[in-house]
Amino acid sequence: MKQGVKTPGDYNLVDMAGLALAGSAGIISALVTDYQQSGEASALFTINQWVVQLGNILGFGQVPLWMVVVGLTLLGAGSIFYFQPITRQGAFAQGFGLLAVMMTAVPSNLSGGLEAINDTLPGLEPSPSQQEASLGQARIYQASYRPAQYVQVQDSRGAKYDVYLTINFPEGLPDEVDTMVRKGSLRGRLLNEDTGETFNLFRSAGGLMRQQGNSLVIRAGVPARSNEGKLWVRVEAQGYAIEVTSYDATLGQKVDWNIDMTPSNTPLFMQRLNKSYWF
Repeated sequence: MKQGVKTPGDYNLVDMAGLALAGSAGIISALVTDYQQSGEASALFTINQWVVQLGNILGFGQVPLWMVVVGLTLLGAGSIFYFQPITRQGAFAQGFGLLAVMMTAVPSNLSGGLEAINDTLPGLEPSPSQQEASLGQARIYQASYRPAQYVQVQDSRGAKYDVYLTINFPEGLPDEVDTMVRKGSLRGRLLNEDTGETFNLFRSAGGLMRQQGNSLVIRAGVPARSNEGKLWVRVEAQGYAIEVTSYDATLGQKVDWNIDMTPSNTPLFMQRLNKSYWF
């Protein structure tokens, strides 16, 4: 005889475990969907920043991304006791919908484009969007992967740290810069710890980037609020270990910053799970 849906009092531990796993699967599916669709703007990174801030207050230190994923998964498993779905399909849909609502409420992890430096580099002028110009053996890119709302004319008279950043890739890059940025296999963030502003290394709002051999050379101005400040940079590239480093900048002095990337066979998504995204 075919058995119908059980009443709440008839559920045993196996049934509850099945519902919890279904709710967790819904959460994981929503996480994967948001990460694939949003990339570096995923709300998952914003949640990681909030958790890190809370952890610093409570003395937990840096919380890696995988712990945030585990916490959200456990939230999906525990939510069945509140919403009380009666089928595994319902538990899955409830977990998926719960995280979808959370991701909608959490702001995207966006950052501004790099601004121009205070002075003009001889022979280097910003190129139009979607174009590249030749300069000797180097190519100058005006990053095309940028939303229109971040493209604006910057006031070069404002106080800025003049950053001259060189990122060295010993084994070169596996693809064109624009292609890697579009696919998410090349990402970079710059943080001014003093102001809390973050900037996308590969999104331009006046700053310049050129590829020279196995290096990316970036010239940009970072808005300053004080005479001295600490700048942080995180660079993620396919085939290399994620690099996070800092520099003590002084207003009026050139920030001559060199970053040497370390080759790695570990996939980027595995490295990102083990990294704390606090900026």
